[in-house]
Amino acid sequence: MEEQWNYEDKRKEGKVNRLKPIHGILLFIVVMVSFYTVIAWAQMKWGMYGLALTELYLLALALGSAKLLKAPFKEVFPVKSPQWQKIFAVLLCWIASYSAVIPLTMIVAYFFPEEVFSVSGSLNDFMATVPLAVSVFISCVMPAVCEEAVHRGFILKSFQSRIKGKWILVVLMGLLFGLFHGNLWRFLPTALLGAALTYLMVETENMIYPALFHFINNFFPTLLSGLTGAAGGGTDTQAVTQSLMENGLPLSFLGVYIGMGCVAPFCFYTAAYLLRRGVPGKEQRYFTSNKMLVLLVVLTVIPIVLGGALLFLGIFDMLMNGSGESVIYQNDYLIWQALEIFIR
Repeated sequence: MEEQWNYEDKRKEGKVNRLKPIHGILLFIVVMVSFYTVIAWAQMKWGMYGLALTELYLLALALGSAKLLKAPFKEVFPVKSPQWQKIFAVLLCWIASYSAVIPLTMIVAYFFPEEVFSVSGSLNDFMATVPLAVSVFISCVMPAVCEEAVHRGFILKSFQSRIKGKWILVVLMGLLFGLFHGNLWRFLPTALLGAALTYLMVETENMIYPALFHFINNFFPTLLSGLTGAAGGGTDTQAVTQSLMENGLPLSFLGVYIGMGCVAPFCFYTAAYLLRRGVPGKEQRYFTSNKMLVLLVVLTVIPIVLGGALLFLGIFDMLMNGSGESVIYQNDYLIWQALEIFIR
């Protein structure tokens, strides 16, 4: 408490330099310019190890910028001991985000199969060039630290100095995170994930939680890809990916993925409840009103009904016309290979 008052006194006396939105915007511009110059070159030359250098470069940019502007590291990159209740909230928030990203990604894939699945296949091949343990460290651990230092650290803090609306920050940072990944077909899924990461940071003011979310989010598809490759499924995966690119995503599969979205409403609501529980001045009840319960039920039912309708319509169309999709149906678990890259 004394440390907090000391910091406030120093800030009022002008002894602490506060970040401004322009600082975050300039850093983001530097990052994006770097991606199309030095970063692209490094990844083309050294592959996954070039990706590792990219993450270190991002971390250096975030830390160096804060140091240059004399911004207090404890304020820009706050790290505190995690609480088990909030860790569970992070897991629920990830499940909610994942179940929302799946239908969103597959709707895009349904209309643009070649563009979506070609990106997935090339990135899977890129990650398969190193052992699984190395891939996990480079694609899961390093982004959880380095990318979060840039986005939920320096850039978010620069915006918070002027923007006070929580949801404005969540949307803005989500859009920047979508742009950061530099691919039109990945924009919506990554923007949604960026919004979820920002929500965790704004609610907790602790980088441990968005870093944990980011790690889990990248670890799941990386592990799936590695295990499939170790089981000798690489050739089958390529065949299924090629089939998806040529024939498109079956309508029945789109229905299944849309139906998965039913998990999102209650998971996210429960995560939000756990994050605010025990915090002075915040609502402590689980259901704040009957209207909220009705809204959650409606949001849960809609994807089930819509997904179920598309599922049966797709099956009926396949039985009536014969779509030649047997390879995909026999290897349906490999569809996740095509999806996984959009979760990173």
